[in-house]
Amino acid sequence: MNLLELRTEFIRISGRYDLVVDNIDFADNGADFYINAGQKYLDRLENIKKSWGRVFRQVTVGRNYVVFPDCRAIESAWIMNTESRTKLEKVDMSDLREEYGEPVSAITTGVPLYYSPAYLRVVPESDRMTIDEFEAIIDYADVMFDQHYNYNGVIFMPPVDGDYVCEVWGLFYSPTLTNDTDESFWSVVHPSILIMAGQRELEAMNRNSEGVKDWEGVIRSEITTIGMDAVEETVAELDDMEG
Repeated sequence: MNLLELRTEFIRISGRYDLVVDNIDFADNGADFYINAGQKYLDRLENIKKSWGRVFRQVTVGRNYVVFPDCRAIESAWIMNTESRTKLEKVDMSDLREEYGEPVSAITTGVPLYYSPAYLRVVPESDRMTIDEFEAIIDYADVMFDQHYNYNGVIFMPPVDGDYVCEVWGLFYSPTLTNDTDESFWSVVHPSILIMAGQRELEAMNRNSEGVKDWEGVIRSEITTIGMDAVEETVAELDDMEG
């Protein structure tokens, strides 16, 4: 199902016709909020095959970080070019900054060896440095001043000595359903579960704890079997590679 089809069925099941403009076109008047909230609930509830994803970012000479949206948790990072691909060793951010304590522009470039998940948030968020103040520490400040809320990132060292691609593996949220034709894994493969999850969010907002528990019981029984499929695929014929 696409978003319009989901919304239509969600309204018919819930009876909340106030959440669409009318019952002819079923244009959104609040229903999409519950559907997307339900999708995020499903994403967090159980790790299934489609929970994992990979993001690719091009990096140019001298750069030492990448950022990307919708990442729940970073699991590994790789750096590659036309000649090789290297898995980066994860280290604590404090150790990375201690080992590479100079301004980024003063660090000898090379093939990155280490990475750490980035801390992109600046506190307080309402505070803004002047241009002069920020330029004085720009080589140390791997942060985002605006719109960082949906972003995650990795810092790697040393900075790259040429053009590379950084590949990050991790757990990612499903894409937000915005346009009527939008689809996601949940909407296409398990639309009934997504509609149930939207109903759960609706009950939660109405402070109906019993309704929430009822929906959670049904949803968990469905999600568990999907998670079992992911586990089965992960362990099937798994053996150590000899090298």
